[in-house]
Amino acid sequence: MARRFASAVLTVLIATVGMLAGCSSDAGLIPQDAGMSRDADFSVCKDTPAVPTMPGIFVTSMSGAYKVTLVSAKTDFSDGSASANYATVGEDTWVLSVTNVADGTPAAVTMTADRPTMPLHSHGASTYPAITGDPSAFTMSGIIFFQAGYWEQILHLQPTDGTADKAVFAVCIL
Repeated sequence: MARRFASAVLTVLIATVGMLAGCSSDAGLIPQDAGMSRDADFSVCKDTPAVPTMPGIFVTSMSGAYKVTLVSAKTDFSDGSASANYATVGEDTWVLSVTNVADGTPAAVTMTADRPTMPLHSHGASTYPAITGDPSAFTMSGIIFFQAGYWEQILHLQPTDGTADKAVFAVCIL
């Protein structure tokens, strides 16, 4: 009986450590130099729809009417060290443009954002990003990526005609 109890405790302990390891942040994956290649670290997003987070990536809204483009990204590190001019683990700020797919002109929309989530881990950030600006340069600040991996950032687009649309960035944060 004692042997079965010890085996059960050991099994629970191993499972718990495994789950915690799967959701930990690996500081070794965070590049410290903007010029450093991050290609090798993309393995944390293997078998996901995530793409490397870099200026110029874009998504088309669910309706197909709008194109949302990442113009720039910046990360402020929680330890107060210098910031990085790319999206990585930390508190990020993105500049986004929203254009009409039909003619490429700035779209007449307002934007809000859900909190970023990690779909494969079933969790996400605890805060919602703030959005200011206009469709030619929306600034989304306070995006909290607290660990490396596949993240989704859902953006809600509200055209002036009152219809609702959304766009989803599936990104790999290193």
